[in-house]
Amino acid sequence: MLTWLVLKPFAILALVAGAITLPTPLPLGAPLIALGLAILVATSTSVRAWLRRLRGRSARIDALVTTIEPRLGRRLGVFLRRTRPPVKRSG
Repeated sequence: MLTWLVLKPFAILALVAGAITLPTPLPLGAPLIALGLAILVATSTSVRAWLRRLRGRSARIDALVTTIEPRLGRRLGVFLRRTRPPVKRSG
């Protein structure tokens, strides 16, 4: 109940505000996007699966999310680490 009433709207608001402030000289866009994404990944299994697929398709996005993971701390960073794509092993 708390996630639907407070966390998810806050995460979506953080994503939108981050996207709006990203091109401005204020350094608030990227941290807001990272925070919103981490909260959505922590509260939604469908967003987690979507991010895992996206990271598997794009090495650049995977690298960006990997750099964000340790900066979010233990509680939120662990959810982003769980979206890492599976390692392809050569046979």
